[in-house]
Amino acid sequence: MRGLHLPQAEALRKTPLYRYLGLVRWIHRPRRALTDRGSTKGLQAGKVSLFDELFSEENTQDHDLMIEIPRLPLSDIGHFDSFPFRLESGKRLAKKLTEAAAQESVKQWNPAVLVLSRASKSLVDADFRRVAPKGRHIGEWTGPGDILKVFPGRDTVTFQQKNHYLLLFPNPSYARTYQNYVTKLHKLAQTHMPTSLQSPLPPPAGTVLQGEDVQTLFQDYALCPPSQRISLVSIFAPFGSTVRPLIENRGYAQLTSPTDKAGRAVLFWVDGCAPTIRAVRSALAQDGRDRGLPWATQGGSRSIEKLDLSTFTPENPDHSEQTDQEVKGRSSARWILTFVDENEARRFVRAWHRRPFPLSSDGVQSEDAPLANTEFLW
Repeated sequence: MRGLHLPQAEALRKTPLYRYLGLVRWIHRPRRALTDRGSTKGLQAGKVSLFDELFSEENTQDHDLMIEIPRLPLSDIGHFDSFPFRLESGKRLAKKLTEAAAQESVKQWNPAVLVLSRASKSLVDADFRRVAPKGRHIGEWTGPGDILKVFPGRDTVTFQQKNHYLLLFPNPSYARTYQNYVTKLHKLAQTHMPTSLQSPLPPPAGTVLQGEDVQTLFQDYALCPPSQRISLVSIFAPFGSTVRPLIENRGYAQLTSPTDKAGRAVLFWVDGCAPTIRAVRSALAQDGRDRGLPWATQGGSRSIEKLDLSTFTPENPDHSEQTDQEVKGRSSARWILTFVDENEARRFVRAWHRRPFPLSSDGVQSEDAPLANTEFLW
Protein backbone atom coordinates (compact mmCIF):
# COMPACT_ATOMS: atom_id res chain seq x y z
CA MET A 1 0.00 0.00 0.00
CA ARG A 2 2.85 2.30 -0.79
CA GLY A 3 1.88 5.72 -2.08
CA LEU A 4 -1.42 5.80 -0.05
CA HIS A 5 -2.15 8.12 2.86
CA LEU A 6 -2.98 6.64 6.28
CA PRO A 7 -6.78 7.21 6.13
CA GLN A 8 -6.90 5.60 2.69
CA ALA A 9 -4.87 2.60 3.88
CA GLU A 10 -7.15 2.07 6.89
CA ALA A 11 -10.22 2.19 4.65
CA LEU A 12 -8.65 -0.38 2.28
CA ARG A 13 -7.95 -2.83 5.12
CA LYS A 14 -11.65 -2.91 6.01
CA THR A 15 -12.76 -3.97 2.51
CA PRO A 16 -13.81 -7.65 1.89
CA LEU A 17 -11.32 -7.96 -0.97
CA TYR A 18 -8.39 -7.13 1.30
CA ARG A 19 -9.54 -9.65 3.88
CA TYR A 20 -9.88 -12.34 1.16
CA LEU A 21 -6.40 -11.70 -0.13
CA GLY A 22 -5.02 -11.91 3.38
CA LEU A 23 -6.67 -15.31 3.87
CA VAL A 24 -5.18 -16.59 0.63
CA ARG A 25 -1.71 -15.47 1.67
CA TRP A 26 -2.09 -17.18 5.03
CA ILE A 27 -3.14 -20.48 3.44
CA HIS A 28 -0.15 -20.46 1.06
CA ARG A 29 2.34 -19.34 3.71
CA PRO A 30 5.64 -21.29 3.88
CA ARG A 31 5.64 -24.03 6.52
CA ARG A 32 8.51 -24.78 8.91
CA ALA A 33 9.95 -28.21 9.48
CA LEU A 34 7.52 -30.56 11.23
CA THR A 35 10.24 -32.64 12.91
CA ASP A 36 11.38 -31.54 16.35
CA ARG A 37 8.97 -28.57 16.19
CA GLY A 38 9.52 -27.30 19.68
CA SER A 39 13.35 -27.34 19.71
CA THR A 40 15.91 -25.05 18.18
CA LYS A 41 17.26 -27.99 16.20
CA GLY A 42 13.96 -28.33 14.40
CA LEU A 43 13.94 -24.68 13.51
CA GLN A 44 17.47 -24.89 12.13
CA ALA A 45 16.59 -27.90 9.98
CA GLY A 46 15.02 -25.66 7.34
CA LYS A 47 12.01 -26.29 5.09
CA VAL A 48 10.79 -29.70 4.00
CA SER A 49 10.90 -30.18 0.23
CA LEU A 50 7.62 -30.33 -1.61
CA PHE A 51 8.47 -33.80 -3.02
CA ASP A 52 9.10 -35.19 0.51
CA GLU A 53 5.90 -33.62 1.77
CA LEU A 54 3.67 -34.95 -1.00
CA PHE A 55 5.38 -38.31 -1.63
CA SER A 56 6.67 -39.27 1.77
CA GLU A 57 6.13 -42.98 1.06
CA GLU A 58 8.82 -42.89 -1.64
CA ASN A 59 11.44 -42.27 1.00
CA THR A 60 10.56 -45.51 2.80
CA GLN A 61 11.05 -47.73 -0.28
CA ASP A 62 14.19 -49.73 -0.73
CA HIS A 63 16.32 -48.05 -3.36
CA ASP A 64 18.36 -51.21 -3.77
CA LEU A 65 15.54 -52.72 -5.83
CA MET A 66 16.22 -50.33 -8.72
CA ILE A 67 17.48 -52.03 -11.89
CA GLU A 68 20.76 -50.73 -13.21
CA ILE A 69 20.93 -50.33 -16.97
CA PRO A 70 24.11 -51.86 -18.43
CA ARG A 71 26.37 -49.48 -20.32
CA LEU A 72 27.78 -50.17 -23.77
CA PRO A 73 31.56 -50.57 -23.61
CA LEU A 74 33.38 -48.30 -26.05
CA SER A 75 36.86 -49.27 -27.13
CA ASP A 76 39.57 -46.67 -27.61
CA ILE A 77 39.82 -45.71 -31.30
CA GLY A 78 43.40 -44.58 -30.87
CA HIS A 79 45.00 -41.86 -32.98
CA PHE A 80 43.14 -40.26 -35.88
CA ASP A 81 45.73 -41.48 -38.38
CA SER A 82 44.89 -45.09 -37.50
CA PHE A 83 41.17 -44.53 -38.07
CA PRO A 84 40.04 -46.90 -40.88
CA PHE A 85 37.82 -44.39 -42.75
CA ARG A 86 39.93 -41.47 -43.87
CA LEU A 87 38.81 -38.54 -46.02
CA GLU A 88 40.31 -40.01 -49.19
CA SER A 89 38.69 -43.40 -48.66
CA GLY A 90 35.37 -41.64 -48.04
CA LYS A 91 35.64 -39.90 -51.43
CA ARG A 92 36.41 -43.20 -53.12
CA LEU A 93 33.46 -44.81 -51.36
CA ALA A 94 31.14 -42.00 -52.47
CA LYS A 95 32.41 -42.36 -56.05
CA LYS A 96 31.75 -46.09 -55.99
CA LEU A 97 28.25 -45.53 -54.64
CA THR A 98 27.57 -42.92 -57.33
CA GLU A 99 28.79 -45.23 -60.08
CA ALA A 100 26.66 -48.06 -58.70
CA ALA A 101 23.59 -45.79 -58.64
CA ALA A 102 24.29 -44.71 -62.23
CA GLN A 103 24.59 -48.33 -63.36
CA GLU A 104 21.34 -49.17 -61.61
CA SER A 105 19.59 -46.23 -63.28
CA VAL A 106 20.86 -47.42 -66.66
CA LYS A 107 19.38 -50.85 -65.99
CA GLN A 108 16.02 -49.21 -65.25
CA TRP A 109 16.34 -46.85 -68.24
CA ASN A 110 13.26 -47.27 -70.43
CA PRO A 111 13.19 -44.32 -72.86
CA ALA A 112 10.34 -43.37 -75.15
CA VAL A 113 10.23 -41.01 -78.14
CA LEU A 114 7.51 -38.82 -79.62
CA VAL A 115 7.82 -37.69 -83.25
CA LEU A 116 6.16 -34.41 -84.24
CA SER A 117 5.75 -34.31 -88.03
CA ARG A 118 4.70 -31.57 -90.46
CA ALA A 119 5.96 -28.86 -88.10
CA SER A 120 7.68 -25.54 -88.68
CA LYS A 121 11.48 -25.50 -88.94
CA SER A 122 11.55 -22.38 -86.77
CA LEU A 123 10.61 -24.17 -83.55
CA VAL A 124 13.14 -24.17 -80.74
CA ASP A 125 13.61 -26.23 -77.60
CA ALA A 126 11.64 -23.76 -75.46
CA ASP A 127 8.52 -24.16 -77.63
CA PHE A 128 8.25 -27.81 -76.62
CA ARG A 129 9.05 -27.36 -72.94
CA ARG A 130 6.70 -24.41 -72.54
CA VAL A 131 3.63 -26.54 -73.17
CA ALA A 132 4.72 -29.44 -70.96
CA PRO A 133 2.21 -30.30 -68.19
CA LYS A 134 2.89 -28.21 -65.11
CA GLY A 135 2.98 -29.36 -61.51
CA ARG A 136 -0.29 -30.06 -59.74
CA HIS A 137 0.25 -27.55 -56.93
CA ILE A 138 2.96 -25.17 -58.21
CA GLY A 139 2.59 -24.11 -61.83
CA GLU A 140 6.28 -23.35 -62.41
CA TRP A 141 7.29 -26.91 -61.50
CA THR A 142 7.22 -29.54 -64.20
CA GLY A 143 5.39 -32.74 -63.47
CA PRO A 144 4.97 -36.00 -65.36
CA GLY A 145 5.52 -35.23 -69.04
CA ASP A 146 8.80 -33.35 -68.72
CA ILE A 147 11.10 -33.69 -71.75
CA LEU A 148 14.69 -34.89 -71.50
CA LYS A 149 15.88 -33.79 -74.94
CA VAL A 150 14.54 -32.42 -78.22
CA PHE A 151 16.22 -33.43 -81.49
CA PRO A 152 15.34 -31.65 -84.75
CA GLY A 153 15.12 -34.10 -87.62
CA ARG A 154 17.98 -33.75 -90.11
CA ASP A 155 18.64 -34.91 -93.64
CA THR A 156 20.98 -37.86 -93.80
CA VAL A 157 22.92 -36.43 -96.74
CA THR A 158 23.02 -32.65 -96.24
CA PHE A 159 22.50 -32.55 -92.43
CA GLN A 160 20.01 -29.73 -92.95
CA GLN A 161 17.01 -29.52 -90.66
CA LYS A 162 13.74 -31.11 -91.76
CA ASN A 163 10.16 -30.50 -90.69
CA HIS A 164 9.95 -33.06 -87.89
CA TYR A 165 11.24 -33.29 -84.32
CA LEU A 166 12.04 -36.15 -81.96
CA LEU A 167 11.21 -35.72 -78.26
CA LEU A 168 13.02 -37.99 -75.79
CA PHE A 169 11.34 -38.99 -72.50
CA PRO A 170 12.69 -41.09 -69.61
CA ASN A 171 9.79 -43.57 -69.71
CA PRO A 172 6.63 -44.31 -71.72
CA SER A 173 4.40 -42.85 -69.00
CA TYR A 174 5.90 -39.38 -69.43
CA ALA A 175 5.60 -39.67 -73.21
CA ARG A 176 1.89 -40.60 -73.04
CA THR A 177 1.21 -37.78 -70.57
CA TYR A 178 2.83 -35.23 -72.86
CA GLN A 179 1.12 -36.66 -75.92
CA ASN A 180 -2.36 -36.55 -74.33
CA TYR A 181 -1.82 -33.05 -72.97
CA VAL A 182 -0.62 -31.58 -76.28
CA THR A 183 -3.44 -33.31 -78.18
CA LYS A 184 -6.01 -31.83 -75.80
CA LEU A 185 -4.38 -28.42 -76.11
CA HIS A 186 -4.47 -28.59 -79.91
CA LYS A 187 -8.18 -29.47 -79.84
CA LEU A 188 -8.86 -26.46 -77.60
CA ALA A 189 -6.94 -24.27 -80.05
CA GLN A 190 -8.94 -25.63 -82.98
CA THR A 191 -12.19 -24.93 -81.16
CA HIS A 192 -11.55 -21.47 -79.78
CA MET A 193 -8.84 -19.85 -81.92
CA PRO A 194 -10.00 -18.04 -85.07
CA THR A 195 -8.68 -19.53 -88.30
CA SER A 196 -10.77 -17.58 -90.84
CA LEU A 197 -13.25 -14.72 -91.10
CA GLN A 198 -16.12 -17.10 -90.37
CA SER A 199 -14.53 -18.36 -87.12
CA PRO A 200 -16.18 -17.37 -83.83
CA LEU A 201 -14.61 -14.75 -81.64
CA PRO A 202 -11.89 -16.00 -79.29
CA PRO A 203 -12.78 -16.28 -75.60
CA PRO A 204 -12.10 -13.14 -73.54
CA ALA A 205 -9.15 -12.82 -71.20
CA GLY A 206 -9.55 -14.71 -67.95
CA THR A 207 -11.66 -17.51 -69.42
CA VAL A 208 -10.94 -20.85 -67.77
CA LEU A 209 -11.61 -24.11 -69.61
CA GLN A 210 -10.96 -27.48 -67.97
CA GLY A 211 -9.01 -25.76 -65.23
CA GLU A 212 -6.65 -23.88 -67.62
CA ASP A 213 -6.42 -20.20 -68.56
CA VAL A 214 -7.26 -20.16 -72.26
CA GLN A 215 -5.27 -17.03 -73.13
CA THR A 216 -2.11 -18.33 -71.45
CA LEU A 217 -2.39 -21.70 -73.16
CA PHE A 218 -2.89 -20.21 -76.60
CA GLN A 219 0.03 -17.80 -76.18
CA ASP A 220 2.38 -20.64 -75.24
CA TYR A 221 1.23 -23.09 -77.88
CA ALA A 222 3.14 -22.93 -81.19
CA LEU A 223 3.79 -26.56 -82.13
CA CYS A 224 1.15 -26.82 -84.84
CA PRO A 225 -1.26 -24.29 -86.42
CA PRO A 226 -4.89 -24.83 -85.32
CA SER A 227 -5.95 -25.08 -88.95
CA GLN A 228 -3.86 -28.25 -89.40
CA ARG A 229 -4.10 -31.70 -87.94
CA ILE A 230 -1.35 -32.43 -85.45
CA SER A 231 0.80 -35.54 -85.94
CA LEU A 232 2.42 -36.64 -82.68
CA VAL A 233 3.36 -40.32 -82.86
CA SER A 234 4.94 -42.34 -80.05
CA ILE A 235 7.85 -44.76 -80.53
CA PHE A 236 8.85 -47.31 -77.90
CA ALA A 237 11.65 -49.84 -77.60
CA PRO A 238 13.07 -51.57 -79.53
CA PHE A 239 14.10 -48.55 -81.59
CA GLY A 240 15.18 -48.46 -85.21
CA SER A 241 18.59 -47.67 -86.63
CA THR A 242 17.78 -43.94 -86.84
CA VAL A 243 16.51 -43.32 -83.31
CA ARG A 244 18.86 -45.63 -81.43
CA PRO A 245 22.08 -43.59 -82.05
CA LEU A 246 20.29 -40.41 -80.98
CA ILE A 247 19.33 -41.96 -77.64
CA GLU A 248 22.73 -43.52 -77.03
CA ASN A 249 24.67 -40.32 -77.86
CA ARG A 250 21.99 -37.92 -76.59
CA GLY A 251 22.25 -36.17 -79.93
CA TYR A 252 23.79 -36.45 -83.38
CA ALA A 253 27.30 -37.88 -83.37
CA GLN A 254 28.48 -34.99 -85.57
CA LEU A 255 27.59 -32.58 -82.73
CA THR A 256 28.48 -34.64 -79.66
CA SER A 257 31.86 -36.10 -80.65
CA PRO A 258 34.49 -35.45 -79.45
CA THR A 259 32.85 -32.61 -77.46
CA ASP A 260 29.26 -31.44 -77.28
CA LYS A 261 28.84 -28.58 -79.76
CA ALA A 262 25.03 -28.49 -79.94
CA GLY A 263 23.67 -25.03 -79.26
CA ARG A 264 26.81 -23.15 -80.35
CA ALA A 265 27.63 -24.67 -83.76
CA VAL A 266 26.75 -23.56 -87.28
CA LEU A 267 26.41 -25.60 -90.47
CA PHE A 268 28.16 -23.77 -93.32
CA TRP A 269 28.16 -24.47 -97.06
CA VAL A 270 28.38 -22.59 -100.37
CA ASP A 271 26.03 -23.00 -103.32
CA GLY A 272 27.68 -24.62 -106.32
CA CYS A 273 31.13 -24.40 -104.81
CA ALA A 274 33.38 -26.59 -102.68
CA PRO A 275 35.80 -24.25 -100.87
CA THR A 276 38.70 -25.68 -98.96
CA ILE A 277 39.08 -25.29 -95.22
CA ARG A 278 41.83 -22.77 -95.88
CA ALA A 279 39.46 -20.66 -97.98
CA VAL A 280 36.80 -20.77 -95.23
CA ARG A 281 39.31 -19.70 -92.56
CA SER A 282 40.58 -16.91 -94.79
CA ALA A 283 37.06 -15.62 -95.46
CA LEU A 284 36.21 -15.56 -91.74
CA ALA A 285 39.52 -13.86 -90.86
CA GLN A 286 39.02 -11.20 -93.54
CA ASP A 287 35.47 -10.59 -92.34
CA GLY A 288 36.75 -10.17 -88.78
CA ARG A 289 39.26 -7.55 -89.93
CA ASP A 290 36.57 -5.69 -91.89
CA ARG A 291 34.20 -5.53 -88.94
CA GLY A 292 36.95 -4.75 -86.47
CA LEU A 293 36.10 -7.76 -84.31
CA PRO A 294 37.22 -11.32 -85.06
CA TRP A 295 34.70 -14.11 -84.76
CA ALA A 296 34.92 -15.84 -81.36
CA THR A 297 35.40 -19.44 -82.45
CA GLN A 298 36.33 -22.21 -80.05
CA GLY A 299 38.43 -25.32 -80.48
CA GLY A 300 41.52 -23.94 -82.16
CA SER A 301 42.24 -25.98 -85.27
CA ARG A 302 39.02 -27.97 -84.68
CA SER A 303 36.81 -24.88 -84.68
CA ILE A 304 36.13 -25.54 -88.38
CA GLU A 305 35.58 -29.20 -89.24
CA LYS A 306 34.36 -30.84 -92.38
CA LEU A 307 31.03 -32.58 -91.97
CA ASP A 308 31.34 -36.37 -91.80
CA LEU A 309 28.14 -38.27 -92.56
CA SER A 310 29.69 -41.73 -92.81
CA THR A 311 28.08 -42.75 -89.50
CA PHE A 312 24.69 -41.28 -90.40
CA THR A 313 22.07 -44.02 -90.94
CA PRO A 314 19.47 -43.31 -93.65
CA GLU A 315 15.99 -42.54 -92.38
CA ASN A 316 14.14 -44.20 -95.23
CA PRO A 317 14.96 -46.64 -98.03
CA ASP A 318 14.74 -43.92 -100.70
CA HIS A 319 18.18 -42.60 -99.78
CA SER A 320 19.77 -45.99 -100.30
CA GLU A 321 18.74 -45.85 -103.98
CA GLN A 322 20.87 -42.75 -104.56
CA THR A 323 24.27 -43.26 -106.12
CA ASP A 324 27.43 -42.53 -104.22
CA GLN A 325 28.20 -39.71 -106.63
CA GLU A 326 24.87 -37.96 -105.95
CA VAL A 327 25.33 -38.29 -102.22
CA LYS A 328 28.89 -36.99 -102.43
CA GLY A 329 27.75 -34.06 -104.56
CA ARG A 330 25.09 -33.02 -102.08
CA SER A 331 27.22 -33.46 -98.97
CA SER A 332 30.57 -32.22 -100.24
CA ALA A 333 32.21 -29.16 -98.71
CA ARG A 334 29.93 -28.75 -95.70
CA TRP A 335 31.54 -27.44 -92.56
CA ILE A 336 30.65 -27.26 -88.88
CA LEU A 337 31.84 -24.05 -87.23
CA THR A 338 32.03 -24.04 -83.42
CA PHE A 339 31.71 -20.77 -81.49
CA VAL A 340 32.14 -19.86 -77.83
CA ASP A 341 28.42 -19.55 -77.11
CA GLU A 342 24.97 -19.50 -78.67
CA ASN A 343 24.84 -15.71 -79.10
CA GLU A 344 28.02 -15.64 -81.18
CA ALA A 345 26.78 -18.52 -83.32
CA ARG A 346 23.45 -16.81 -84.00
CA ARG A 347 25.24 -13.54 -84.87
CA PHE A 348 27.32 -15.41 -87.44
CA VAL A 349 24.16 -16.94 -88.95
CA ARG A 350 22.54 -13.53 -89.32
CA ALA A 351 25.68 -12.02 -90.86
CA TRP A 352 26.60 -14.79 -93.30
CA HIS A 353 23.37 -16.42 -94.46
CA ARG A 354 22.85 -15.84 -98.21
CA ARG A 355 25.96 -13.71 -98.36
CA PRO A 356 28.33 -13.78 -101.36
CA PHE A 357 31.35 -15.92 -100.59
CA PRO A 358 34.67 -14.37 -101.72
CA LEU A 359 36.56 -16.73 -103.99
CA SER A 360 39.67 -14.58 -104.34
CA SER A 361 42.39 -14.69 -101.74
CA ASP A 362 42.16 -10.93 -101.08
CA GLY A 363 38.50 -11.22 -99.99
CA VAL A 364 37.09 -9.18 -102.89
CA GLN A 365 33.57 -10.25 -103.84
CA SER A 366 32.75 -10.54 -107.52
CA GLU A 367 29.32 -10.05 -109.05
CA ASP A 368 28.85 -13.74 -109.79
CA ALA A 369 30.18 -14.93 -106.42
CA PRO A 370 28.32 -17.94 -105.02
CA LEU A 371 26.12 -17.49 -101.96
CA ALA A 372 27.01 -18.89 -98.56
CA ASN A 373 24.45 -20.63 -96.42
CA THR A 374 24.34 -21.04 -92.65
CA GLU A 375 22.13 -22.94 -90.23
CA PHE A 376 22.20 -22.90 -86.45
CA LEU A 377 22.68 -26.41 -85.02
CA TRP A 378 21.02 -27.35 -81.73
